[in-house]
Amino acid sequence: MVLPTEVTLFVASILLVFILVFQRLNIAFVIGLAMTLFSIPIFGLRIVEIVKESFDWILLNTIASLVLAMFLADLYRSTGVGYRMASSLESLSPRIAAVSVPAVIGLLPMPAGAYVSATIIDPLYTKCSLESHEKTFLNYWFRHVWVTVWPLYQGIILASAIVGMSFSEIAYRNWPIFLSAVLGGLFMSRRIFQKLSNNCVGVRGSRDYRGLVHLWPFIVIAVTSLAIDIPLSLSLAITIALFIAIYKPSLKTIAKSLRYSLDPTINILIIESMIFSKAIEKSGLANQLMQYLSSYIDIAVFSIPFLMVVATGFEFTYVTLAFPSILPLLKDYRITIAFLGGFAGAMLSPSHACFVLSAKFFKSSLGSVYRKHLIQTTAFTILIGIAITLLIFKFA
Repeated sequence: MVLPTEVTLFVASILLVFILVFQRLNIAFVIGLAMTLFSIPIFGLRIVEIVKESFDWILLNTIASLVLAMFLADLYRSTGVGYRMASSLESLSPRIAAVSVPAVIGLLPMPAGAYVSATIIDPLYTKCSLESHEKTFLNYWFRHVWVTVWPLYQGIILASAIVGMSFSEIAYRNWPIFLSAVLGGLFMSRRIFQKLSNNCVGVRGSRDYRGLVHLWPFIVIAVTSLAIDIPLSLSLAITIALFIAIYKPSLKTIAKSLRYSLDPTINILIIESMIFSKAIEKSGLANQLMQYLSSYIDIAVFSIPFLMVVATGFEFTYVTLAFPSILPLLKDYRITIAFLGGFAGAMLSPSHACFVLSAKFFKSSLGSVYRKHLIQTTAFTILIGIAITLLIFKFA
């Protein structure tokens, strides 16, 4: 069977991304190149119209949220507030803190959320002599264990509308993914946990819960964005204003945090990913993949969401781009399989902003994280997730 041009170009662009990322080229340059390879042969000069359409409220709100989240994260770190919260968790156990800090902050979906947890947990990781790739993996992986069950995530909100399921129904269908992600992360990190136990003797002191009060910024954002239903960017702006009023950081600290939040690589990556998503949508790639894989329904249900999000790096794109084309198949256990494909693709995407930010902060190459942790942990999670899903939802 001859592959359609769109499918061939898409596969080629994905391969190009992975090859160049392992060569340690700038990720914004790599995604821009892949987007060009896919889009220009298909659309020609019409790509200009696609670029124009991409600059909408969603893109502007995403960039604003990203900048404000990074601003808040750096304020949280530079004022010492995050360290006080982390110290309370460390007093329970360094191993608990190593995964719970990213996980707690993961309950608040926001662009650059992994950077927030990275800035807070890095002192513990450093005291326990973790290597940069180990820091990046722990922070990135456990930050995202909630993404298929927690209703604040955009993918869950969009899927509820597209598939016609309540948040509780989606959580019920996806709990095998959450469980598999936790088990996979813990099992594949056992050597890191051994290092934490060996190197962190004496780090734990008397139990102190007072620092947990400094979790309030994340609670405020969660409440305002969910209960009041205002844009995340506005929720972040309100939280930042309250943070500055309460903790009174110096103008120098504020200026430094603002400079970090305007990182050009990350902001260009967001723009490129949104344009790439729009180009994929306009090309009809999802429908073509569906036709090509129609004889392998379970594979199609897993692989189409997987491929969509690997390319773009945005967790919600597997819902917006892939789910409509496979909607007739999203019944029973295949709902979970589709979400599992999206989760796996998001975790493996080299353009995932949280992955890029974590690696950038900890000064680790993406390639080393892939080779030593991410590929095998994701594969383990997929296998366990499929086994539990089939056992509970198909064969039960």
